[in-house]
Amino acid sequence: MGSNETPDGAAFKVLEYSDEIHAERPEDLRIGEHGYKYRLVDGRVMPPYITPERYALSRTVSTRPSDICFVSYPKSGSTWLSYIIVLLATGSNPSGATLRDSLHWVESSWTYPRSAEDLERAAAPRIFKSHMPYSMALGGEPAKNPCRYIYIGRNPKDVCASYYYFESGKSWSGYYNGGWDHWLDMFTSGRVQRGDWFDHALSWWEHRDADNILFLTFEDLKVDTRGQLEKIAKFLGLTVSDDQLRDVERKIGFDQMQQTEFSGLKDVKEFSKFFRKGEIGSWKEYFTVAQSEAFDRLYKERVGDTGLEFRFE
Repeated sequence: MGSNETPDGAAFKVLEYSDEIHAERPEDLRIGEHGYKYRLVDGRVMPPYITPERYALSRTVSTRPSDICFVSYPKSGSTWLSYIIVLLATGSNPSGATLRDSLHWVESSWTYPRSAEDLERAAAPRIFKSHMPYSMALGGEPAKNPCRYIYIGRNPKDVCASYYYFESGKSWSGYYNGGWDHWLDMFTSGRVQRGDWFDHALSWWEHRDADNILFLTFEDLKVDTRGQLEKIAKFLGLTVSDDQLRDVERKIGFDQMQQTEFSGLKDVKEFSKFFRKGEIGSWKEYFTVAQSEAFDRLYKERVGDTGLEFRFE
C-alpha cells in the first residue's frame, strides 16, 4: 500500500494539509509551544486552513430557507449530526457520493473546497458545516437569516480529551507534540484552534430560543436517540415515518458509521482514525482527580447561572 492510498488500495482524495496549498497567506501563520500551528481570524485562534478569503466568503453566503447549517466546537459530535441531517433531509438520495461530498464547509480551504459558484449551483437542501461561534457564523447573524442552524454541544471534558487525540501529530496542527498536561492548559485558557470552548458554546446557547436555531447536546442524542431524531426532523419541517426513523437509527450507530464507505471519511488521509470512541465520560482516561476538580470549578465559574448543562458520565 502506497503512503497516499487507502487500506483498500484506492487513492486518498484529500492528502495532508499544506501551508503552500491551503494557507492562502502562510506569512500570517503562528507557531506556539510544541509546534502548535494556528492563525488568528478576528482575534480568535483558528486552524491555518481557515483563511481570510474563505472566512469572508462564509460570512457573505446568501442563505435560503431550504438551507441547513450544523455547527459545533470541534469534537462535539458534528460528524454524527451531519450524517443524521443528510439521512433525514435527503433520504436515500444524498447529493454526494460520500458524506464529505454532501456537505459544504465554506470557511475551510482544505477538506471541503467550495467556490461561490459551486455554492450557488448546489441543489437544495444545501447542508453547511461550521465550527464558528455565533458572531462568526455562516451567512452573517444567524437569527436574521432564513437558514436553519443546528448547534450540537458536548460536555467540555470529553471535548478536551477527544480534541487532544485529534490534534496531536497532525499536519494542520504543526504536528503538535505537547503532552496531556500542556494540552489541558491550552484548552482551558482558550489557546487551541477555535479558541475558548465556553465562549463558543455560550454564544449559541444565548440564542437558543430563536425560531431558526436548535441547540442539541451530544449526550442527549446518545441517551435519547429516537427523541432527538424526532426533534431534529420537526425543526427541519420534515415528515418522517417510524420506519424511516428506525432506518436512520440503524445507520448512525458508531460502528456502522465507521465501517460504511459513505460516512467513514476514509477518503481523507489523516482521518483514518477520525472516529475514536463516541462515548460519554471517556475524559476519565486523561484527567487526574485534581485536574477534574479544577475543571469543575472553572465550568461553574464560566457557565454560572446560564442554564447550560451537560452529562459528564
